[in-house]
Amino acid sequence: MQIITKSENKVLMLLKNNKEKYPDNISYDVIKDILGISEVRLVDSLELLQKKDFIKLDPDKKLVYYDDLNMEVKVVENKSALKRYMLNKTEEDAYEIIQDVITKYEGYAPRYVLEGALLYGQLELTPKRTYNIIVSLENKKLLNKVAKSDGEYYTI
Repeated sequence: MQIITKSENKVLMLLKNNKEKYPDNISYDVIKDILGISEVRLVDSLELLQKKDFIKLDPDKKLVYYDDLNMEVKVVENKSALKRYMLNKTEEDAYEIIQDVITKYEGYAPRYVLEGALLYGQLELTPKRTYNIIVSLENKKLLNKVAKSDGEYYTI
């Protein structure tokens, strides 16, 4: 599932609805005229859709080629809502990793192991982001810090 903004969704829906009329590709100008938006906003939306593998762009000829228009999408209000959604998604992914690590250490994972799993694991978070996620999960009472004589540990 891909998360897209409302403006990206407008472009995507236009592409889906006009696929019969333009079966192989569609020009930037046609999209711009139908939607009534500036070329700058259009190109921004098209580039984001290309990054998410919906389309392929040919900027020289100003053509849009269809890739996978039928992917499942979740539409959010704007870019800030998209960032908030992705933040929550990152926390969820991090929590799953934390649960796996704590399970491997029989309920109490050393702090450095837990942080290492977030920093160097599949999420490859920055140190600041790792800290923020751990604090956020502690504040939500999903993660508990435990001080033992040989160091700091985390448990669920």
